[in-house]
Amino acid sequence: MKTPAINSSGARIVGEEVDGLHHRFHVELDPEAVRAAVDEQLRRAAPRLEVPGFRRGRAPLTVLRNHHGTRARDSIVDRLAIAITRSLIAERGLSPRARPSIHIDAKAPESFLLSLEVAPAIEPGNLADIHVQRLEVTGADDELQAMAREHERRQLFDALTEHYRFPVPGDMIDNERERISAGYLEAVGEAPDPSTERELAAIAERRVRLALLFAELARRHAISVARSDVEQLVEGLADRDPAHQEEIIDYYLDHPTAMAELQSPLLEQRVTDFILAHCTVTVEKVSEAQLRQRVSAAAMP
Repeated sequence: MKTPAINSSGARIVGEEVDGLHHRFHVELDPEAVRAAVDEQLRRAAPRLEVPGFRRGRAPLTVLRNHHGTRARDSIVDRLAIAITRSLIAERGLSPRARPSIHIDAKAPESFLLSLEVAPAIEPGNLADIHVQRLEVTGADDELQAMAREHERRQLFDALTEHYRFPVPGDMIDNERERISAGYLEAVGEAPDPSTERELAAIAERRVRLALLFAELARRHAISVARSDVEQLVEGLADRDPAHQEEIIDYYLDHPTAMAELQSPLLEQRVTDFILAHCTVTVEKVSEAQLRQRVSAAAMP
């Protein structure tokens, strides 16, 4: 497919590579347009430019080019590269996750490489296509009810992970994997072996995929957690430790990051409840023994 040129800057895209969420564009500027822009900048700046052997404003353009042309050209190319990047992002409808990287080739200063990573396009589609089985035990106590809910939640997360296969940013997976590996090292006392490391990497990808999906569903359906809800949770935590109640409350109120860590599971639960209210749920009546057997089997690797 032919890539349209960006006419306003006299540039053209001579190469394009897409690798998952990573986009790379090789862009060439019009050398004549660059030279004309450099000359115009030198003419305007001439009264302020110093050139040995000439009074300010009296040096001819050819001399100005020799003494100040490279700096002026670099400035022009830099500004053009930024303008082209903005235009290209807008034209393609890209959503960069971070600031794009612009690399200007010193050996070919009228060209540059634009690299950027975009946010994954997530289309939730019809949640009714997600199928979950709900196990119910007649007369179940609180323990069995909690077990059944956790089983349903695990099923839902498995179904979501399998259904939504959008690409996941590699750096987000790496950061989550490092966090999980650090927790493993602290809990076990030794670094994970290669086999375990692969398992942890899979867990990291799953967590990031679900987090991105939940964030998109929350955005689309205006699902949120009010600060008052988080404060209520903080009060509940403080009530469990009366001796340090005020210290606990002050800690969370003074540390936004800690508050955010409490907010995340609340938002996840609300999005989970939303999905369960709109997906296809099949109810199966089971005995206590069957529930325990199902839960045990699902927990096995």
